[in-house]
Amino acid sequence: MSNHPLLSRRAAIAGAVFAAAATQLAPAGAQSDAMKSLIAAARAEGTVNIDGPPIDVVREFLTQDFQREYGIAVSYIGTTNSASGARVRAERAAGKYLLDVLVAGGDTPTMTYLPSGWLDKLEPALVAPDVIDKRKWKDGHLWFEDEGHYILRTQMYVTPQLVVNTKLVKPREVSTWRALVDPKWQGKIVAKDPGVSGAGTSLIAMLYMTFGPDFVKRLYQDQKPTISRDGRQSAQFLAQGSNPILVGPEPTFIEQFKAQGYPLEYVFPTDAPTIVSGGYGLLSLVNKAPHPNAAKLFINWLAGREPQQKFAQALRAVSLRTDEKYQGLPDWVFMQKGVKYLDTYSWNFVTSQRDAAMAKARELLGE
Repeated sequence: MSNHPLLSRRAAIAGAVFAAAATQLAPAGAQSDAMKSLIAAARAEGTVNIDGPPIDVVREFLTQDFQREYGIAVSYIGTTNSASGARVRAERAAGKYLLDVLVAGGDTPTMTYLPSGWLDKLEPALVAPDVIDKRKWKDGHLWFEDEGHYILRTQMYVTPQLVVNTKLVKPREVSTWRALVDPKWQGKIVAKDPGVSGAGTSLIAMLYMTFGPDFVKRLYQDQKPTISRDGRQSAQFLAQGSNPILVGPEPTFIEQFKAQGYPLEYVFPTDAPTIVSGGYGLLSLVNKAPHPNAAKLFINWLAGREPQQKFAQALRAVSLRTDEKYQGLPDWVFMQKGVKYLDTYSWNFVTSQRDAAMAKARELLGE
C-alpha cells in the first residue's frame, strides 16, 4: 500500500472541502471547534479498541495509520462476524465493556448488535467536514443502514455469483441462471453450501425470490451439484476442471487461481438481479465504551476520503464516497447504469426478505 499522506496535506484537503460546503453545513468555526475538541478528548483517552475484519492488511492499515495520524494506540481484535457477536454477548453477561468500535460486514451489526442494545446512535458523532459533506457520498446522502442511524455503511460493490472454466464451458452457454438446469450440466456444478450464512444465504434467497421453489430444487438437488463449504476447495475444483461451473464463488480464491494462469471467467446472468454487497463497510459505535471519544474520532477518520480509499483498496471493494480513485480493481466490482441490482445489505432484504426466502429454501432442500 502507498504511504499515508502527511497530516498537513489532509488538513488542507479537509479545509478546502469545508469551505466549498460552508453554505450547507454548520458554521466553519463550529465545525472546526467540534473536530478539535474531539481530537483533544480522544488523545486524552489514549487508546481505542476495535473489532474489525480478520485480514492482516486491514489490521495493519487501521492500527498503524490511525496511530500515526493522531498518536492514539489501536487495540485490534480480528474476528469473524458470528464470533464477534458471541464474544461481546459473553463479555456483557460478565459485566465487561471492552469494545469501542465495530467495523463489520454481513448482518452482525444489524441483526445482533442493534437489537441487543449494544450500539450508540452514530449520526451525532460525525463532525469531520469531509464526512458530513453529503455531496461526497453516492446519491447525495450518508448511507445509514437503519432508520435510527446507528450503523453507517461505507461500501457498495458487485459480487459475482457464477464463474466458469472457459476451457470447458463457454460463458455464453450459461448466460442465464435458467441455463444451469439444462441436463447437460448435471454433475458438473460445484455450489457454495446454501445452508451457510453470508454470501451463500443471499444467493439462494435471491434465486428463490426470483425463480421460485422449483428452480431451487432443480439446481441444488436434481442437477446433483458438489456442495462445498470451502471456498478455496471449490475454486480448485473449478480450476482443475472436475466441476467446470461454480455457483457462489469467493472471488479471493478465484483471483488466486486466475493469477496462476487458469482460464476462469465470471459470468453475470441476465435473467436475475446482480448481487451487490457492503463487505466489511459497516461502522458502529459500541455503547458503554471504555474510550468513547477515541471511538468517535476513529469513525470520523475511517469515513474520510483518504482512509476510505485505502480501506476499500485493501478489501478490493468500492467505497460509497464519490471522491475516490482506485487502482488494480477489476471492472466487474463497479456498478453500471442500466443493470438491475439486488442490494443484499439493504435493511428490507436483511431483516425480512432474506431469512423468509432462506427458510423456505432450506425446508425445500431438507436442510
